Amino acid sequence: MTTFPSFSLFFLIAGAYLTSECFNMEIIGGKEVSPHSRPFMASIQYSGEHMCGGVLIHPQWVLTAAHCHPGSAKGQSSKVVLGAHSLSKNEASKQILEVKKFIQFSRLKSDLESDDIMLVKLHTAAKLNKHVQLLHPSSKNDIRAGTKCKVIGWGNTDPEFLSPSDTLREVTVTVVNRKLCNSQSYYNHNPVITKDMVCAGDNKGKKDSCQGDSGGPLICKGAFYALVSGGHKCGDAKKPGIYTLLTKKYQAWIKSKLAPSYAN
Repeated sequence: MTTFPSFSLFFLIAGAYLTSECFNMEIIGGKEVSPHSRPFMASIQYSGEHMCGGVLIHPQWVLTAAHCHPGSAKGQSSKVVLGAHSLSKNEASKQILEVKKFIQFSRLKSDLESDDIMLVKLHTAAKLNKHVQLLHPSSKNDIRAGTKCKVIGWGNTDPEFLSPSDTLREVTVTVVNRKLCNSQSYYNHNPVITKDMVCAGDNKGKKDSCQGDSGGPLICKGAFYALVSGGHKCGDAKKPGIYTLLTKKYQAWIKSKLAPSYAN
């Protein structure tokens, strides 16, 4: 998750120049999930360090946030870890796969808040089993305000040490009305929450997704609806998490990119 409106930070996410303010975040109010109970989760890592979450949607493709792209960082080894619960333990279920390429949705430099979605193609296909499974986007394209959803990730848990959670965690958040999220008392159209985005949080500010959770899924009623994108700091009731909604526009783009994979 990135902090809006500091969009210049998008392309520094894997670098050492991130400010402590940007990283002063964690999954708020969450709990550890049962090991390997979310087999679709991916950890996107640069030089062995977890940077973002992702979702395995095809044996050779992971869906994540566009701001998780390593950008111009050189010498960074990009890999995807599947089948993990603990990031540090040598789990037999883990599959560590090299990245072949990143494909970002076309984004305007002046509007980096929107279209925060990216496909990651793996060099080799993952081996599907009980610990590594696919999760496909919901066929529905919006979520009603008030819906309870779960967000999952290895996001930071200690703002002092700026380190991700070693184990996978999740928290239940509530979808916020888009008009309310754009209101003066919330984001005040900075950024504008479009129909391709959704806000979700907690009216007491005690439940939220944060840095390191970017690219992870928002799951509502058992269906995969959105990706963690951004927000302002963390755990602020009036600044709920912002998510990229997997609308028809994005789903058509995903299908167009994956079509050659299914043909092979």
